[in-house]
Amino acid sequence: MVIAIMGLLALCGGIVAKAQTLPLNAPTSPYNAPQVPVGPRIQLSLSEAVALGLRDNRTLQSSYLSRKAQRFDLVVANRRFMPRLDIAVSTDRARNDRVSTSTTTLEPTAAWLSPIGTAVQFSWSRISARGEGQKATGEASGVSFSQPLLKGAGLAVNQAPVRIATLQEDIYRLNLKTSVSDTVSNIIFAYRTLVQAQEQERLAQASLARSETFISTNTALVTAGRMASADLIQNQADAANQRVASLQAQQQTNSARLGLLRLLALDLRTNIEAADPIRGEHVEVDLDKAIALGLNGRMDILSQRKVLEQARQTRLVARNNRLWDVSVTGAVQDRRNINTSVGGIDLYPAGTNSTIGLQVKIPFGDYTLKQADVQASVALETAELQLEDLRQAAEAQIRDAVANVETSWRQVEAARQARDLAGQALDFARRKFNAGRASNFEVLSYEAGLRIAENQELAANIGYLNALTALDQQLGTTLDTWHINLND
Repeated sequence: MVIAIMGLLALCGGIVAKAQTLPLNAPTSPYNAPQVPVGPRIQLSLSEAVALGLRDNRTLQSSYLSRKAQRFDLVVANRRFMPRLDIAVSTDRARNDRVSTSTTTLEPTAAWLSPIGTAVQFSWSRISARGEGQKATGEASGVSFSQPLLKGAGLAVNQAPVRIATLQEDIYRLNLKTSVSDTVSNIIFAYRTLVQAQEQERLAQASLARSETFISTNTALVTAGRMASADLIQNQADAANQRVASLQAQQQTNSARLGLLRLLALDLRTNIEAADPIRGEHVEVDLDKAIALGLNGRMDILSQRKVLEQARQTRLVARNNRLWDVSVTGAVQDRRNINTSVGGIDLYPAGTNSTIGLQVKIPFGDYTLKQADVQASVALETAELQLEDLRQAAEAQIRDAVANVETSWRQVEAARQARDLAGQALDFARRKFNAGRASNFEVLSYEAGLRIAENQELAANIGYLNALTALDQQLGTTLDTWHINLND
């Protein structure tokens, strides 16, 4: 069952091309719409169905579209410690005592936050003024910084937003894996539902054929005077029941086909047929290894671990915010005039100034900071409890899935034996009937028993294969089993 999915896309392209060549002039009235698919029958294997779903399923397409915005969130977070540049330009015109003055200002400002919390800002401005035939130009530049010592200081608290965003990106990727895994599993289940419906239809038609053959044989016996004509009523009633069962099986096949086509995003009129045979082979499952694999590989557990680490980072920031705001600050500013002043007024008082100091801000009566700390602590404890509960639930689900696999296999073995015995019993009853030692009713009873046994064997095989697929889901190994790499 292990395959390389991407190598099947070329073949799947041919399947889509066939599906797109269906006639467009089909009846549209709900009363005369065909109840069967149109166009040539297309043989579809399970691996091809999975490949088509990975390419065209609309749920997956929506998930991949969401990833575009999600990835950009991490890009924004990673630029937290990159310099930022803002440029402001303004111009204005003033008139005072019949004197007009036009002023143009250019102010670029650069800011940088260091990983330890240092905030540095560089500013430069240039002003040009014209009036009364005069021109003046002034420039000013300055650098300021602030280094927190308590609140907002250190690598841990400043890196926390980046860590939270990185963890959220990991959660988004795990969610995408979950979406792909669930979609693949749903396609597999839908494919096997179609296989089961097709096989039930085949069994119903085979049973109907046997009933009609038996009617022909008994009609000859009636003609020969070896059988009462009233006994044919039993055969005719049985054949009528088989026709009803055959029609019901056809409708089930049609419904299963529509369900699979919808998952594959194909034209609902496409006449696909599940081509893979259904016969389960026993797979040994080690319970302890399965539990260890599931607890370390399930996407929901991995995601909850990321949520727990996010809660730790959030509490770290909340507790840091309750500290005093103590910072060392400093600034240097230089101003000078390049040309003469307009109207005798300097644009910038020339000179250089420098300052350094200590800033202390103590919060009193602000309970919102403690509120955030309490909420973060509660969220952390809740996340820890949820992780433990999830681990226990996952272990229970894995144990149940492994037990279901083993029980389903025993059902397969029992169903195969029952089907073989039912076939032998029917053959023996027919030989006795031909020898005049069994009644018509006995043969019909054994025929009904064979039909039940055949359907039980089919259901057991489908159930066992579905149990293996469900176990893959519980272990979080669906993508590994099918060799699927996310295009993310």
